[in-house]
Amino acid sequence: MRVIIAGCGRVGSQLAVLLSHEGHNVVVIDRDPQAFQRLELPFNGLTITGVAFDLDVLREAGIEEADAFLALTNYDNTNLMAAEIATDMFGVPQVIARVYNPDKELTYRSVGIDYLSGSAILAQAFHRELTWQGILVHAEKTGGFQVLEVEVPPGSRGCRLYELRQPGKARLMSLNRKAKPVYLERGSCVQPGDHLVLAVNLREFSWDDFLSALGFHPLAEHLPGEALGPGGPSREDRGRWKIVLAGCGRVGSQLAEMLSLDGYGVSVIDKDPAAGEKLSKTFQGEFHTGMAFDMDVLEEAGIREADAFAALTNYDNTNLMAAEVVRGIYGAERVVSRLYNPDKGDTYQALGIEFICGTSLLADHVMERLMPTRPRVLSRTANNRVLLVEFECPGRYRGKRIVAMEQEEVLRVGLVSRENEILVASPEMTLQEGDRLVAAMLAPRLARLRKLAQEGRPETLRRAARRRAIHLS
Repeated sequence: MRVIIAGCGRVGSQLAVLLSHEGHNVVVIDRDPQAFQRLELPFNGLTITGVAFDLDVLREAGIEEADAFLALTNYDNTNLMAAEIATDMFGVPQVIARVYNPDKELTYRSVGIDYLSGSAILAQAFHRELTWQGILVHAEKTGGFQVLEVEVPPGSRGCRLYELRQPGKARLMSLNRKAKPVYLERGSCVQPGDHLVLAVNLREFSWDDFLSALGFHPLAEHLPGEALGPGGPSREDRGRWKIVLAGCGRVGSQLAEMLSLDGYGVSVIDKDPAAGEKLSKTFQGEFHTGMAFDMDVLEEAGIREADAFAALTNYDNTNLMAAEVVRGIYGAERVVSRLYNPDKGDTYQALGIEFICGTSLLADHVMERLMPTRPRVLSRTANNRVLLVEFECPGRYRGKRIVAMEQEEVLRVGLVSRENEILVASPEMTLQEGDRLVAAMLAPRLARLRKLAQEGRPETLRRAARRRAIHLS
């Protein structure tokens, strides 16, 4: 596939390197030649300095032969114009644009441009992380099949993994303890506070049996009926929740509005007093001016009574400091930070700070639109250490048992979509051509899985890709 990317920022550069590594022909356009320094090896595509909607620049990039065009600059007007030119003048088969200002979405829709709003995607991700209680839905399939993350209630006695077995009804995909995955063995112990990631058939799965195995009763106290849907507290409970947000930019203001509309008590902090103007007149929360990690400001915002805190400023170090202060000094249990630079993820994990990386999240959404058959990340857990991935059964494992693939690829299959039915996986199940699997795997293993998926491409396509690569070089 020949892909032209306009904009070599965090998202554009990450996508360029990823696509190049997978063997696609990539051309990156940016008006700032210094931006290309973000392109780390194994990028082997082309770079062109220029404006994304300049016809000469686009022709130099080979837009007449492009299979896809991604408008990912930091400017909505530039993205809109470049996407329109790629669509209307050159007829590029697939065009995707990034929207920075949510107010511009109507404009994109009116001209028929396929777009993604990074701030909306990130705000929704934070909303989910801040508000879920007891059960979190990571993925849903038709017929009542879900991948759930269940927090083991504090009143349970714990159990061995084999005591939780419900063959054909549920399968454990990951056991996370203190945001780290625990190696799964039949005799491994489950403890209060652990997080269990389960693939379940809700029509057959028994919550009573599950909780009984944990030595906990009754069901109603800790797993309310609505938790079997998307989770989260009831409307009445939301009014008693206090959530503090640091940062009132595009993401922070949008998240604050969402939480306020849902009935949560919200306080927003920003060092710029004018940032509060982003909040609508219908916003029911509070706005406070000051630094995100200033203790006086945090206390004025009600951090001592807060049930959750999110650090959403535009600076990784500020977010890191604010999260550390709130978690270390005020003992807040639910603290989530925004991560700008993906390279700092290891630092956040080492410090035990939950984070959401907007760059990786948006890149995942773009790749899903661009290549829907490619292995895609459905969700993340264990503080981004474990990925929940959907992919087609690799050719080398067709006709083999699931346990064989799990042992070789170090993953755990939860659901299998086969023709017109969905099944909860079992180790002895034989894989077939066309099976689509939902599995949990360690994040570093994703690159290996994507290589396996490429093995299924016809040899003619691989030869064509090599010829195009030689031509570009």
